[in-house]
Amino acid sequence: MITVSVKNLVEAICESEVFTIPEMDEGTSYLYKTVCLPMSKGHNVRLSELNFDAFEQEDIDTLNGLYSDVFERNHRAAVGISSVLQGLAPVCKAVGYV
Repeated sequence: MITVSVKNLVEAICESEVFTIPEMDEGTSYLYKTVCLPMSKGHNVRLSELNFDAFEQEDIDTLNGLYSDVFERNHRAAVGISSVLQGLAPVCKAVGYV
C-alpha cells in the first residue's frame, strides 16, 4: 500500500516551478497587485484608486498575456489536482502502544 502525506504533497505542489508566478516588470507587478489580486478575491477595484503613472499600456498587454498563458493554465491544473485529492479515500490509522 502506498501512503501519501497530503500536507507534504500540497507543499510540493505549491513550491512547484509550474505554479510559481513569473517575474514581472514594475508596471505589470503594480497592476497584478492592485487590480488582479483584489479582484480575484472578490473585492472591487475603483479606477480612482489606480495610479495611472505606475504602469503603461504595454504592462496591461503583458498582464493580459500572463493571465491567458499562465494563470488560466495553472487554474485548470490546480482544479484537476484538487479534484483528484478530493476523490481520495481517507485512510484511518490508529497508533498502537505496546
